[in-house]
Amino acid sequence: MASRRNIALYLVPAVALVTVFLVLPLVVVAILSTTRWVGVGTPEPVGFDNFSHLLTDPAFRRALANTVLWVVVGTVVHTPLCVLVALVVARRPRGWRFFRTAFFVPNVISATALALLWYFVFHVSLGPLNTLLRAAGLDDWARAWLSDPSTALGATMTPWVVYVGFGMVLFLTQISTIPREYYEAAQLDGASGLRQDLHITIPLIRRAIALQVLFVVGYALRSFEYPFIMTSGGPADSTMTLSLYIYRQMMTANQYGLSMAAGVVTLVVGIVLTALIFLGLRRAER
Repeated sequence: MASRRNIALYLVPAVALVTVFLVLPLVVVAILSTTRWVGVGTPEPVGFDNFSHLLTDPAFRRALANTVLWVVVGTVVHTPLCVLVALVVARRPRGWRFFRTAFFVPNVISATALALLWYFVFHVSLGPLNTLLRAAGLDDWARAWLSDPSTALGATMTPWVVYVGFGMVLFLTQISTIPREYYEAAQLDGASGLRQDLHITIPLIRRAIALQVLFVVGYALRSFEYPFIMTSGGPADSTMTLSLYIYRQMMTANQYGLSMAAGVVTLVVGIVLTALIFLGLRRAER
């Protein structure tokens, strides 16, 4: 009995922190999402009008669709790219330490600085991308990447997709825990390196892959820097994300209640996507 009391006492600080900095703010957000409030004065209760407005707002629906697309691209492009780089580096080819460091360096640089860098990369007249295309005689391919609705969203996703350092380190850490005896046995059976990766490495790092997908979902739901700095959500809301939509409603339109409602929807989307990931992981393990 005394040991249980001691355990409870150890948990008190953590429970208090979670309650003050997570539970209570969520409760406040949920309450304010049912009000009309401009940031000052007394919030006016409006029921579920804010949520009804979100369903009919083309900008919000575009932001929701774009955010889901960020999740899809992060899952089917970014994560496999991280796995591929980790598999190559794990074999320790010549210069592997240099490449491991080079891939990870962007993760310690401010996302704001990287967004500005890629803004100039895609710049219509000053950007090196269009300059290289024209120099190669591909003038028809050069375009205003950040001003064209058909390419703007892909351009804002590009920096995030190609920076694979964090996922690479995550997978390298998991790969290092795999016993070498598995690979030695596979080599004795004549398995090639590709077969070893497909039948030994990837199955044994599936938990790390699921964790990486969780990180992808978390980042996609708060993706802000790249679309905000590179396109400001334009053109025609083609690069709008949920985080940018919430920011615009709160800081530009002073519709705090509407932004809180959008935040609640973002939370629900995150919970649903996380549940689907854990469900998929459980089925894979079975």
